[in-house]
Amino acid sequence: MPSVAVFLPTFFAGSWVWSAQIEIMRNNGYEPILFDEPFLKLGDNNNTLPKLVTFVKNALLQYRSQDMVVFGNSMGGYIGLALASDPTFNIRQAFVGGCPGAGENVALGLGVSRILSLNYAHKISRELFHNPCRVDPHMVETTFRAIANRQCFMTGISILRSLQKIDVRDFIGDLAVDTHLIWGLHDRVTPIDPWRELAAINPYLHLHAIADAGHCPMIETPAAFNAVLERTLLQQHPARPGMISEAQPAP
Repeated sequence: MPSVAVFLPTFFAGSWVWSAQIEIMRNNGYEPILFDEPFLKLGDNNNTLPKLVTFVKNALLQYRSQDMVVFGNSMGGYIGLALASDPTFNIRQAFVGGCPGAGENVALGLGVSRILSLNYAHKISRELFHNPCRVDPHMVETTFRAIANRQCFMTGISILRSLQKIDVRDFIGDLAVDTHLIWGLHDRVTPIDPWRELAAINPYLHLHAIADAGHCPMIETPAAFNAVLERTLLQQHPARPGMISEAQPAP
């Protein structure tokens, strides 16, 4: 069976945010596994971070016997670490960043906003990216139009509240998978400093600081992110050319 590369979605967007990394992994013989929907659109049954962890694990059970490399940013990064700590899955490497759960207060302004409007979208863009000018405003507006509804707003509030009850230290000490923390040095949402301490006490954690990036270095500075990926990626057996899958939860 081919090795697979799992690309987790983010709070606001699906796996397409990993487009540059998907191509790298495909070229290195991995079958990409994608999630089309952002966490905000997964509904009331998945409206806390622990429920999202369960959703993702159920979706990936069909691949558990295959070698996996996991990619995740922000909440997806936390879920990636949870996967890498779970012996049910054959995770060989993880590439994550911007993870909550190390003592920060992630609110993203939803507590004062009434709707996911375009004004809110551009405000959040300025919070997520060190230099928002690098990000296509059309991409920002298109992303937020897809989630600008009351249900997504309420789901988002519920997920963000659940972040106050999680602590990555509950399982990070058990992680024994080659894990690369690729962090924007200017991440204002989930600052890098607590992760320096965590990386210092677990030899499987390798922290890479991207000097000119914020919360989403794979989008804002893809060349720097990809340089770390290509330097540290373990080689695998080739997959069938062109194969790609969408992750689905088990019935």
